Amino acid sequence: MSPEPRRPSADRTRRRLLATGGAAFAASLSALTAGCLSSLPPLGEGQRYGRIEAPPADDPAYRRWLPAPSSVDHPVERYHLSALRPAASRAGAPGKLAGARARHRADVDYFGIGFENHDLFVDSAFGTVVEAAFDRGIVVATVADSGYERAGEYSGYTLLERSDVRRRVAVGDDAVVWTSAYHHEHPDLEALVDAGGGKRRRYHERNAAFEQLTRAAGGNPYLGVNDAVHDPTGRPAMLADAVRFGGDAAYQEVRYRYLTDSVPTARALEAALEEDDHRFVDGADAFDVRIDGPLATVTTRVPLRPDRGTDPAPDLPQVTWGVDHDADAGRVTFRHEAGEPVPAGMLGYDVVRPSAPGRIRERPFPPGVDPVAAGAEATVDLSEYPDATGVNVVYAGGGRRYHVPFCFELAGGNDG
Repeated sequence: MSPEPRRPSADRTRRRLLATGGAAFAASLSALTAGCLSSLPPLGEGQRYGRIEAPPADDPAYRRWLPAPSSVDHPVERYHLSALRPAASRAGAPGKLAGARARHRADVDYFGIGFENHDLFVDSAFGTVVEAAFDRGIVVATVADSGYERAGEYSGYTLLERSDVRRRVAVGDDAVVWTSAYHHEHPDLEALVDAGGGKRRRYHERNAAFEQLTRAAGGNPYLGVNDAVHDPTGRPAMLADAVRFGGDAAYQEVRYRYLTDSVPTARALEAALEEDDHRFVDGADAFDVRIDGPLATVTTRVPLRPDRGTDPAPDLPQVTWGVDHDADAGRVTFRHEAGEPVPAGMLGYDVVRPSAPGRIRERPFPPGVDPVAAGAEATVDLSEYPDATGVNVVYAGGGRRYHVPFCFELAGGNDG
């Protein structure tokens, strides 16, 4: 890997970033692939406006897994989520969508289901939910064999957990709920299970603006929602960024549900889009801007390209990583517990050092093994890094594109 000015460890961990509100667009498809794809031109370069009719969306079934902020014990300053239907992906979809799908696939632990078999994938600040058809006993056994320990039952779900980097899994008959101290800002497995079962109030049942926005956005192969952003004119709004398919095209719909009585005209929003660097899907040059009360919708259409070259991002593997820390010896050992094999050339580690931001040190994982499969281990000697604060597992996607699926913090913070 070559040096990267914004290496994974140069930023705060994802959990800390979200906690401070720095990822205002973290749930938007427009930002899920930041740094993963080539830059797109601003909309002002040759854009056109006219009517574009997108195919209808499905029901927003993902909303059952979204507990209302008022129903949890901790404050939620920004509510952001992603909802994907991996099985509904299409060949030739825009590259940023493939990147978003790949990153979610790499971030979640391996349950033995296969990401492409997920009927619904919902990721929020509270955790990740997978709906799919699976054998419950096989999934429980797969998770238990990957370093998790059984932890009883909750509301009809089988619970498992691990403490190296705290993660919890609840396995039901048709859903798996997963929380991670690294990946989730407010990990709350019980809140997700309760909301899914109708035992806890959901966000759309308590917030009329969120209900209107998500009902309009509907269910889609790809959706990102954030309840605290600003539109291109600078007005506060909730955002829903959706993509679905129709015929030989992909349609992107970006919706803003305004939070005050100040709503722009369609022309004002068009003018702001010409100056704003908000990124739509690659190839978008025609847009339909509509205002309906407090709701604005910007739609674009791009053709599917089945012959497009494959971006490295879609090849990111789904793996359960484990870690052991020997503080006295100054060593951290990473272990591939379960999941897909990882090409050795894709895999490295990154020592988090405040004194050396922007530098990536790569080592074979472990030496001489390719691909890296379940059971493989690699030890990082930290004796030469007295200022180290953490160690990341890093996937290299080609060029200067990196993804961090797993992080161990040496100074604590692994318990959520």
